[in-house]
Formats: sequence, structure tokens, C-alpha cells
Amino acid sequence: MAERRELSSALEKHYRACGWPVERAADGTVRAVGPGGVTWIGLPVVADDLEHEELAERLLALSEQRMPTGQLCPLELLPAADCAGELRRLLEELRLAGRGHVEIYSRAA
Repeated sequence: MAERRELSSALEKHYRACGWPVERAADGTVRAVGPGGVTWIGLPVVADDLEHEELAERLLALSEQRMPTGQLCPLELLPAADCAGELRRLLEELRLAGRGHVEIYSRAA
């Protein structure tokens, strides 16, 4: 739980540093509205998440969320260091890797 809160806080801090209003949604995502009304969705991912099949369904659903204008919302995933590789493999399996609006970020960045 502490690791997820830390990752969520890092996402929130990043979006606030951009000057965007931030909301922690009930689904565990951090959402921010950027320039032009673009809705950014940030999702912290910990190793425990990858042990549940529901994560794949959730990633697919989040990757299909659209803004009122119809464009796909950018989905930014912030994994714990110990599960970044496994998350990348899952995105490739789901064919979300390289789609442009789904990205994995490193805490180091």
C-alpha cells in the first residue's frame, strides 16, 4: 500500500508541476487536465497488481478512455522498479506497446 501511495503521489506531483489541476479518482488513477483540455490518466503499478488477471482488462479499458472531443486519453503507467519489465511484457502481449498514447515511465525520470 505504501509503495502505491508513493507512486501515486509522484504522479500527482508531476502533473501539478506542469501546472495542471489534478484529481485522484476512485479507481486509483491520478487524472489531470492539461493544455487543450487533454485528460491525462496516470496509473501506479506495483508487483502485486501483475499477479491479478484483472490488470490486463483494466489496462485495456483505461487505454480506450476518450476525452469529450473523442480522442484517446494519454495513459501513463508508473511501475515500481521491481515490476517494470513484467509490465512492459504485459503491454506487448496486449498490443498496447508502441500505440503512442500508452507509456511506461520510470521513477528515475
